Amino acid sequence: MSSLFSQLGVNWKLLLAQGVNFLIILTVLTVFVYRPLLKIVEERKKRIEFGLKGAEEADRILKEIDDVKKEKLSEAEKKALEIITLSEKEAAKKAVAIVTVSEKKAEGILKEASEVAKKKRTEELDNVKKEAEHLIKEALIKTVELSPRQVDENLIGRALEFLGKKA
Repeated sequence: MSSLFSQLGVNWKLLLAQGVNFLIILTVLTVFVYRPLLKIVEERKKRIEFGLKGAEEADRILKEIDDVKKEKLSEAEKKALEIITLSEKEAAKKAVAIVTVSEKKAEGILKEASEVAKKKRTEELDNVKKEAEHLIKEALIKTVELSPRQVDENLIGRALEFLGKKA
């Protein structure tokens, strides 16, 4: 075999020394480079997996939050609509109440005005009656030519009744 190696130009001692050197370098590289590199790659792989799981979890949580947000917005819109509807109903009730109170006040004012008008008419009639009594008394005094002391209230009353029957 040595003749085969020598014909090919290979020195077997040198080949053996290179093989041993290769094994030493392979061992050193395996221990100091390959294994730490594998650890770093494995840790990085784990961090990437953890990040992906975290991202998936974050996506799931964001979706849940979005669903909750949509649900809360829907509820808020319903509540707002209920409040608006209730406010409109209350406003309508208050408007009816205000109109009712206003009508009652208007009726009260009309009644008051009617009573005032009646009082004024009664006062005017009393004034007219007093004036008529005075005029009748004056007319009787002049027609009968009696003294004012002799014309009594009874005579004036009968004259008023007589005039009242004719009218």
